[in-house]
Amino acid sequence: MSIPQSCGRLLRNLERTLWTFPSVSTVHSAVCASRASRLLPFPPGPTLVSTVRHYDRKRYLREKKRLKAQQNQEDISLEEAFSAFRTYCLGEDRVVSAHIQVHRQEGTRTVRGEVNLPTQVSADDKSVILVFAKGEQAEEAKKLGAHIVGAEELIEEILADKVAFDKVLSTKAMFPEVVKIARVLGPKGLMPSPAKGILLDGTVSDDIPKMMSALRASSKFEVDADGFVHLEIGKTAWRDEDVFENIRALLTAILSARPPKTDANKFIESVNISAKYTPGLKLPLKPFKVMKPVSA
Repeated sequence: MSIPQSCGRLLRNLERTLWTFPSVSTVHSAVCASRASRLLPFPPGPTLVSTVRHYDRKRYLREKKRLKAQQNQEDISLEEAFSAFRTYCLGEDRVVSAHIQVHRQEGTRTVRGEVNLPTQVSADDKSVILVFAKGEQAEEAKKLGAHIVGAEELIEEILADKVAFDKVLSTKAMFPEVVKIARVLGPKGLMPSPAKGILLDGTVSDDIPKMMSALRASSKFEVDADGFVHLEIGKTAWRDEDVFENIRALLTAILSARPPKTDANKFIESVNISAKYTPGLKLPLKPFKVMKPVSA
């Protein structure tokens, strides 16, 4: 083999070897892109995000969360949200639901309660009402539409799990007997109480008509496994003010039902609303004025 041929083969092998290594310009471009992305006053694009993810994952996640919050329109007003809903509904009156996210701690009890919405969403409440009463009060409860009315015999049936019901009322005379099954009614959130609160004027009273009226106007809520409370709070054809007051009443009820020693300013994390076939929208908490002012 001649010398020129051997030199040519050597050069070709050397050229083929160099192609297997990344060029200096490629490595330099990646380093420059990483440095530039750290100085950008705005979230980097997809190419730079993938580069930053490799070098600084914490910063990447922080920027991603901030960008997602901007895209979710956290500062949208209730009026703007309902304007969007009405556009989607094209004149159809659809039910609007609220999805309230709360802060959950391990080992705390499940948050549940009742709220008396200023404007009722549905008039056809199908809840089964049970009333502990005797004599004339029992007859009055039946006339007012109570589904199950009785005295001591009901206690035995409840202990045997033979009765299905959704709401419970009691007269003052029957309340000492009802206390005996508190271990059954309490965990289900059905134990009647004579205490007056924000939601109801007590569920133990001799004023049967007043209790029945208040109970029918109330709606139950409970925090699910994901930390959300879901409740229907209005319709797209309603006035914005009516929906606003219903949401505020729900937030107030959730705060009053929070576990003891829980900071009210940190318990409710977000307020979201949605209607059928519409996107969910996130609302700011400040306009509802349910948080306690932070002292300086």
